[in-house]
Amino acid sequence: MHEYILAHGDIPALSAILDALDEGVLIIGPENRVACINRHLQRFLDINQDTPCGVDADLVIRRDLVPRICEESRGKEILAFLSGRLETVEFVCTLRSPDGEVEQARCSCRTVHEGPLPGTRLIHICPDRRRSGAPERRRMEEILRESENRYRFLIENLNEGIWMIDARGTTVFANQKMADILGYPVADMIGMPVSAFVAEEDVGAVQERLRRRERGMREVFECEFLQKSGARVHTLVATAPIIDADGTLRGSLAGVLDITPQKIMEEQLRESEEKYRSLVELSAEATLIYRDGRIAYVNPAGMRLLGASNPAEVIGKAIIEIFRPEARDRVGDLIVQDLQGEETPLVELPLVRLDGTTVPVEGRGTRTFLEGRPAVQIVMRDITHRKRAEEQLQASNRHLLLLNRIIGTSTTHSTGELLETALDQTLDLLGYDSGAIYCPDAARGRRTPYCRRNIPDGCLERAESTLGEFWAGRPCYLERGGDRDTAPLLRETGLAALACIPLAAESEVFGALLIGSRDRGSFSPGERALLEAIGREIGAGLLRRVLLHRLEAANREANLYLDILTHDIRNADNVANIYADILIDELEGEAALHARKLKDGIRKSIEITTNVATIRKIHESRAGFAPVDLHAVILDEITHFPDLCIHYDGQPVEVFADDLLPEVFMNLIGNAVKHGGPGVEVTVAVEDRDERTVVVTVADTGPGVDDEAKKAIFFRFERESGRRGSQGLGLSICRMLIARYGGNIWVEDRVPGHPEEGAAFRFTLRKAGCCGRR
Repeated sequence: MHEYILAHGDIPALSAILDALDEGVLIIGPENRVACINRHLQRFLDINQDTPCGVDADLVIRRDLVPRICEESRGKEILAFLSGRLETVEFVCTLRSPDGEVEQARCSCRTVHEGPLPGTRLIHICPDRRRSGAPERRRMEEILRESENRYRFLIENLNEGIWMIDARGTTVFANQKMADILGYPVADMIGMPVSAFVAEEDVGAVQERLRRRERGMREVFECEFLQKSGARVHTLVATAPIIDADGTLRGSLAGVLDITPQKIMEEQLRESEEKYRSLVELSAEATLIYRDGRIAYVNPAGMRLLGASNPAEVIGKAIIEIFRPEARDRVGDLIVQDLQGEETPLVELPLVRLDGTTVPVEGRGTRTFLEGRPAVQIVMRDITHRKRAEEQLQASNRHLLLLNRIIGTSTTHSTGELLETALDQTLDLLGYDSGAIYCPDAARGRRTPYCRRNIPDGCLERAESTLGEFWAGRPCYLERGGDRDTAPLLRETGLAALACIPLAAESEVFGALLIGSRDRGSFSPGERALLEAIGREIGAGLLRRVLLHRLEAANREANLYLDILTHDIRNADNVANIYADILIDELEGEAALHARKLKDGIRKSIEITTNVATIRKIHESRAGFAPVDLHAVILDEITHFPDLCIHYDGQPVEVFADDLLPEVFMNLIGNAVKHGGPGVEVTVAVEDRDERTVVVTVADTGPGVDDEAKKAIFFRFERESGRRGSQGLGLSICRMLIARYGGNIWVEDRVPGHPEEGAAFRFTLRKAGCCGRR
């Protein structure tokens, strides 16, 4: 940097020379200070003539000169010169004087590099002498100025960046849109090389394109520029060289469009298409796209479904041709709905593969576009395995239904109904043509058909003669194309297949089931297993019938023995009891004590036979309950204990019970006498629990019941010592009877918290006036 210092004596001489000029001159020193402003420029800029030299040149130009220039772009060029981005500036501009008049002037800005004053900058403003002429010239110039203004308005308001560079690649003009695209102010862009707006790796490509401009080439290309913030912006650039009249390249003009949003959308669209293609190509479901009724696309799964080795075998094929003829009308209706944008249901259709085989498929079509034209995309899957599974499930359901019906019949119906139902259900549900069930006929010494349907006469006899004895429990199957010895039998009976299934259970054969088919020539493994299961179930039903008959006979026999025992033992006990009373009256001392013990044993035996008879009545009674006068029952039972102090003050009430209700009071009161000891007292009370139920209490002043035994005491007959006996039989009978009447029974302390002061047995009964009868 050279330091420029004017001698004090040089200033007046320099000013006097410049003041004589009829043009404006501004000299700026290397330190960016005003060295001199001549008088003409001072008057034009309305600057105080006493303004000393040495003031900041940037202040003078921005404050006084630039606002006088009508064209904003020209002012920006002077500022670019002042900032050092441009070394030379020349242009014609319109200047506005302080009084508002305008005139055309030429402005020239130069930087001095040689001589005694290097680094000095000169700004020279002079009137445009070419405008001094006829009024016609002025009019033309006015038209030219208006045209330039319209052009500038157009340039500044375009939605396209306009960028002009000189032959060296330096920016000389940029409209506001261009500056917005790159994120710079327009003034900052002026003087910057094009290479400053691209990444380092793209500088070579930019230089190559500038060389093409030198060859006069026009180009349209995409280019990625760097914004001031460092962000990348995608643009579409159309460039053209600027060549003067003598063919010299003066620079280049470019129109620039910001296509960053479009590039982002293109990238997103490309990613979406790639994802869609990957999804469709890798999908296990067949995808077809048809347009104008013909297949235009098929994915690999679709080729596998149709049995094609390459897409060419399918592309162009009419869409309805890949379906069975009976389904094509349905397909045509769906195509119309799909093309209209309607939502169609998921449907099952028979698809025809290229080899002519039929495959059941399930699919749905949706409207789409292919190459800008309406099309329909079909997504479908092979449901062969599902259909087979459904058929197997339906068959299994039929088989299960058949077995359930046979089982239900075997438990609730007679033997005849069991066999007839089993045969009818087997033929109807499994679709066989004929059948019969044969059972041994002991009277005739041979097997006769118990029930039959469409079975030829003599079929069993001919089957036995052909197959031998199959009553050993082994099934036999006669099928078309099987053993030659069985072929005549099938021809004679008119059947294609015949199954002979034994009705066996517990190694006992009760009969045979014959099933025949006229159309099916064989029995599948599943059919054989089902028929054999049917045979076993019928055999089990027959066995249950046999066992039931045997059980009923045994029960009748046991009841007969029990009747004999209880009747004879009771008679013997009564006789023994009479003689015991006689002995007690006649004997004294130790002999009399032994007689009393004998009477206690007889009483115990009578109690046991009575309880056994009661339990038998409980289990065998089928009669319904009826209203019973509870008050009368209690009063009657109290009379059976004349020596016992019993307190009772009840009211008449009817409950649902039967003639066994007195047994409850006899056992509870008798239990108090047995365990209460001398002087025991009993209290009987009846209370309303609610409008439907009464609570009966039988309390005593005996030793009471421990808390641990309160629940088990009613089951002691079943549980005590791990074996059954007569101990606790009376309380078990009470529990069974109260449960039979729909109530509950339990034991509490007569005095809460003091079990030693006696027990209170309580049970509930239903009032006859409030509950329905059972």
